[in-house]
Amino acid sequence: MTLDMKVLLEEGKKGCLSEKTVEAVRNEIMNAMTGIKRKGIDKLVKYMQGSDFFTAPASTKFHGNYEGGLASHSYLVYNEFDEMLSKHGSNLPDESRIISGICHDFCKIGIYKKNEIKKGRGKEQSTAKPYYCDDEMPIGHGDKSLWIMGRYIEPTEKEMLLIRWHMGGYDKEYEINAEKIKSKCPELVFIQSADRIASSWYDL
Repeated sequence: MTLDMKVLLEEGKKGCLSEKTVEAVRNEIMNAMTGIKRKGIDKLVKYMQGSDFFTAPASTKFHGNYEGGLASHSYLVYNEFDEMLSKHGSNLPDESRIISGICHDFCKIGIYKKNEIKKGRGKEQSTAKPYYCDDEMPIGHGDKSLWIMGRYIEPTEKEMLLIRWHMGGYDKEYEINAEKIKSKCPELVFIQSADRIASSWYDL
């Protein structure tokens, strides 16, 4: 099943992805991840498949707050990141582009629960705020994504920097070492931009 980017963006704007689009996003991500030749990648892929990565939302209300939002957002970040790097002549390896883009928000796996409200004698999911956050391991945004990923594969130095600091100025600790971080990983500006584009411009 081929992913139609136009359909993905149109459905994302409406706040609801079809089963066909969710499955197409899954296929695109799996094709990218399984093409990586690194020790432990098979275990990482198995973890992704067994988690709610492909069905979870990307947030409770800011972007992608619907089923499949997390995977869709992650794929769009990877896609934008890859295009920017290619346009500007970066030699960052393809597998680092995939890993950094797809795995940057692993911290959101398993933390969003359906916000159910009473409706008559039963319950239904709230339309005003369909999800709430219940993070049992709140150890930091980029930190947690690296911690989860690091249980399966060993990230490169640049992958660590890209994932840890992809939030940029939204992370209070970033400004402390911003210049040193950017000098070690100039590609950081692209993943930060890709994340903003995917979460704001596309509103996914």
